[in-house]
Amino acid sequence: MKGKCMKCREEPVLKSTDSVIPLFSYRVWNRELMFRWKMQEERSYSPLFARLLCEVLRKRGDKVIVPVPPRKGKILKNGWDQIEELCTFLEKRYGFQVLRILERNTSGQQKKLSREKRLESIKTAYSLCSKEVLEHLLKPFSGSFPQSVCLIDDVCTTGSTIESCAEILKAAGIQKVNAITLFTVD
Repeated sequence: MKGKCMKCREEPVLKSTDSVIPLFSYRVWNRELMFRWKMQEERSYSPLFARLLCEVLRKRGDKVIVPVPPRKGKILKNGWDQIEELCTFLEKRYGFQVLRILERNTSGQQKKLSREKRLESIKTAYSLCSKEVLEHLLKPFSGSFPQSVCLIDDVCTTGSTIESCAEILKAAGIQKVNAITLFTVD
């Protein structure tokens, strides 16, 4: 329980998620690094982050990754999504299978909400893709969901995004859902 706030000890967020591994804490220079990559679009960090994720994924034996999808309109507005770019590197350069089966139903930014508001709003923020899209995406898996996947996201603040996505994936029939984030707010 060391390192957890009292609220998180009393009401843990992560119930469906089997494990979460953050690569870095969201402090000091790491915060600046995240800002430069995500907000200032210094995309030259993407190959480095993908390599670091690859090492952890391989050590853990994760083969299928599921990206946490961006808010609606983000790619249209910004021209890119950092998680999609990481997953493309992991897929094309390192040979991981990427299963893009989640979609985001909301367009609001989670970072602007309090812990309580995040936990409430996240309940309807994500869903599985439509049945037609799922059928197409699951063809490489013989039409079935894999037994185990690893969610990829950039930062874990309360864990609500990861938990919401894990809950959806488990309800669909995936038995084990791990998660790796680049940063964690501790």
